[in-house]
Amino acid sequence: MCLNRLLNVISYIIPTIEYLDEPWGIKDTGSRHVFMNNSARLYTSTHTRFDLEGKYDCEFPTSWAEYADDFMMHDKLAEKSTQSVIVIETDFWYNSSYLVPYISSKIPLRNKEGICVGTLWNARRIKVVSPLVFIGEKKPSVLQTSVDEDMFTKAELDIIFFLLKRLSRKEIANCLNLSTKTIDNSIQNMYRKCDVHSLSQFESYCRELNLHDFVPSRLLNKGILFI
Repeated sequence: MCLNRLLNVISYIIPTIEYLDEPWGIKDTGSRHVFMNNSARLYTSTHTRFDLEGKYDCEFPTSWAEYADDFMMHDKLAEKSTQSVIVIETDFWYNSSYLVPYISSKIPLRNKEGICVGTLWNARRIKVVSPLVFIGEKKPSVLQTSVDEDMFTKAELDIIFFLLKRLSRKEIANCLNLSTKTIDNSIQNMYRKCDVHSLSQFESYCRELNLHDFVPSRLLNKGILFI
């Protein structure tokens, strides 16, 4: 890869992405980092004093560096593509204390001859779009892996996640390796807490708490998922 070719292409891109709120970055065709905007440094927990230029993913002093091989595979797929290539990245992004999944896209950067000289990458929170959006009852939101609500225990939040997906009590028990009786007792206890008497009432209550967009982080798998 000719560095001058890449520099000619990105000289127009960096001023555009430098101050954007979403994480954006640029890598060369050798999977070496060239640039990250400030949002990308915050996203990847990369200190401003760390000189990232020319560094491989495995050289970053961060937890996600262990996925370097997967990131390189993502780079190579993007370089061969005519459009963006997307993966789901689940890690402790923004130095959070819980796992958070993000959608990461990589777009091939080509010069005027059509030769790929690098990749442009972006990461963003996963959007949750309910069918209720189309009848005006709900706005699009983002997937949540933590909640401020302290009415429910972590175990109850696990059950709520599956319950709101309309799994049966037996299916929930199988997912959580618990007995159906334990699930029944937990659901009845949650109904009493909320002063509701049916699943539809409970769903409405949870919607008011924005729990319909919640995924317990302990149910997530850390790593990279190609989609």
